[in-house]
Amino acid sequence: MSIHTLQKRLLTALAAVRAGGAALLAAAAMTAVGASAQAAPMTVTSAADFDAAIGTATTTTDTFSTIIPGGVEITFDSGVVSTLAGGELGFAEFEHFVSSGLFFGALDGTGIDSALTVTWTFPIPVIGFIAAFDFVEVVDVTIPGSGQFFDIATEIGGDTGLFGLVDTTTPFTQIQFSIQNDDALVSFAVTDLTFAAAPATVDVPEPGALALFGLALAGLALALRGSPSAEPCSSAASRM
Repeated sequence: MSIHTLQKRLLTALAAVRAGGAALLAAAAMTAVGASAQAAPMTVTSAADFDAAIGTATTTTDTFSTIIPGGVEITFDSGVVSTLAGGELGFAEFEHFVSSGLFFGALDGTGIDSALTVTWTFPIPVIGFIAAFDFVEVVDVTIPGSGQFFDIATEIGGDTGLFGLVDTTTPFTQIQFSIQNDDALVSFAVTDLTFAAAPATVDVPEPGALALFGLALAGLALALRGSPSAEPCSSAASRM
């Protein structure tokens, strides 16, 4: 067998190995994406349940101890940005603020007298949050894009209590409050907010086995190229 034929076979084998590795990585990625799309946020109504759900994730707590004047957009001490959108925003100064250790928000199911939504944007991707509601009624919360809405008062069984969402599969950066099934004008207040940071992502390197195999093939090709016994048959015949 000539050196050219051997090199061609080595390159073909290396290409096949690389293609197979890429296919495996792609399949794994598609599986992960599919699992994420199917995952649903978990509701939690106690600090113990929240702690158990987030595991060792780092948490940040906002106690709303700083007075923040009202407006369409305000920023909490924790870095969370709260934003009103839709409907009537002319009374934001009186309907969206922090005072006396409470966050106050107002919503209108029709948008005629107040905002349609209050959106909290976290400063980092999170896997969950839990908030202590001082009073709340007919207010729903969702992770934007999830298509799932949770009536807070129904989940906690009253107008006061703890409520949160946890999704360890798909980190998120926002939650949104609105009124989905009523045309009422209501307000709600929160005394504490805690959110759990998502773990840092790590780039997936090329599998070590594939890299080592590629180096081995390249080394073998170089060794054969430098070996006298691997000269083409035509050259050997010309010396006879």
